[in-house]
Amino acid sequence: MDLKFIATHNQAGYLAPPPEKHRRMYTSLMKGLNSCRIVHALRENPIIYESLSQDFWKNAKIEVVEGKGVIVSEVQKKTVTVSEQMIREVLQFDDQESDSIDVPAGTVDAVLPRLSYEGRYPPLVKKFVHPYWRLLLHMFLLCISENRGGTDQLNSTQTAALVCVITNEPFNYSKYVLEAMKRNVLGVRKDKYLMYPRFLQIIFNARYPELTRSGNTLELKPMGPTCFGALTPKKGTEKKFEGLIPLEKFGQFSETENIVVDPVVAQPIQDNVGIANAIVAEEHTIQRGVEDEPETEFVTINSEDEGI
Repeated sequence: MDLKFIATHNQAGYLAPPPEKHRRMYTSLMKGLNSCRIVHALRENPIIYESLSQDFWKNAKIEVVEGKGVIVSEVQKKTVTVSEQMIREVLQFDDQESDSIDVPAGTVDAVLPRLSYEGRYPPLVKKFVHPYWRLLLHMFLLCISENRGGTDQLNSTQTAALVCVITNEPFNYSKYVLEAMKRNVLGVRKDKYLMYPRFLQIIFNARYPELTRSGNTLELKPMGPTCFGALTPKKGTEKKFEGLIPLEKFGQFSETENIVVDPVVAQPIQDNVGIANAIVAEEHTIQRGVEDEPETEFVTINSEDEGI
């Protein structure tokens, strides 16, 4: 039986200039995204071959190699290994093996008010953050996190990762991704699924070019510009952001007077089948939650009148 593909998990992020009506507010956020340490992992948008991801996850197991836990699998009858260092090099996270994924609670607590956060923590609930920062949270959840469905809140580790994106403090994003992949191998939280199909294809392209790329491809559309028009809570939401704490743009995403002119889009990917150009999705739809995550609130976004 084929493993499940989640079309809203591990998308490529939106890195082009904001639409005109949102340009004054969000230009500094987009400039920060284009220069932060997760930009390569956000931008790359290869053709994703379903058979490669299916083979990898169906045959994946955890082994210890040179004292370190890695994921070893068989793809097209060839051994494929994914390690923390490989993730670091291929996704270009600019982190170090010595960096932790645990950030002191005081560090996180000091940053949350600067996001105009009006809720209780943990978790970090997206709808209680200022819309400026809400877009960053939303992009991290859909593009970088391991979440297969939930897009309304960040757990403690995800919050620490996000805080370190903003402040440019050390954080081991490579380990974060690998540990999430290990949990998928073990089925710790739920049945195994096609986790990180975009990241895996980037790794296959960089380290395993001999694999045959053919057959069905997975439709994983990059985020589109409608995400800017969907940053206010839906009408009728009982509890929502009230703007009690003034907006502060800081860290990697400080205010800038420079307006982004040229869009930054995912580059064409060359493989032995052909060239594919990234197409920015004009609609951004979040699927309803799966049955095993009843605590998570999901919405569907189809226009600029509805909120994330």
